Amino acid sequence: MPVLAFHGWLDNAASFDHLAPFFPDWRLVSLDMPGHGLSCHRPPGTSYHFVDMLFEVAEVLDQLRWKECALLGHSMGAGIATCVAGMLGNRVRQLILIEGLGPLSQPAEKVTELMLDSLQQWNSLPAKKPPVYQTREQAVRAREFAGSMKKSSVETLVTRGLGQIQEGLVWRSDPRLRIKSRLYLSEAQVLQMIQDISAEVLVIEAKDTDTRRWVDLLRSRLEYVKNLDHQILPGGHHLHLDEPETVAEAIRAFLEKNLKG
Repeated sequence: MPVLAFHGWLDNAASFDHLAPFFPDWRLVSLDMPGHGLSCHRPPGTSYHFVDMLFEVAEVLDQLRWKECALLGHSMGAGIATCVAGMLGNRVRQLILIEGLGPLSQPAEKVTELMLDSLQQWNSLPAKKPPVYQTREQAVRAREFAGSMKKSSVETLVTRGLGQIQEGLVWRSDPRLRIKSRLYLSEAQVLQMIQDISAEVLVIEAKDTDTRRWVDLLRSRLEYVKNLDHQILPGGHHLHLDEPETVAEAIRAFLEKNLKG
């Protein structure tokens, strides 16, 4: 079964480099999502909306000519994988979600406030200068400070995530990715997409995650998954990079159980 993988926000396709060697028989395609890693930035005047990425993933599957597949996602990528699985039905046979289950939602009464916030961020973006690093080690230290990851994991992401300009090294990711979404799905819409998933689902939650605000949201959605295997494993938010062997064991057990079934 081929596997299509999606990384988290401001990460890149190297997110699964530590996990992939444990599955030498997989045909694993890991994407740089739009504006991330080596993917192009969107044209001027356009933004990055979550729903657009769902359609782009569907186009990738058509280009690959995969009639059936498994999806693997981390964090933002888990949100993308969730919705793609709900949208494409039986085409997705297994769904492996690490630290995520669906995208962030917002209540309808906040729509005006959130749109205004997004507009203000959009208008202020040209005045912001992205950080420039003189050495790769400086970038590694900055990324380490931003989140709890082992240095080896940071180095894996940084290798693909940095680009060279005349002044030094900068992140390849499009600064527009930091702007809040102009429009969010409602929680009812997210739950409907979760309920529409026909695939077998493995949700891996990190015991020591530093994204606690997501934990309550994730757990509140678990009851809407039809075919669920929920595992809490040691490690932080990037446990698939920091503790790949443990994560690989959980994934292998999940796949073997479902293949036998």
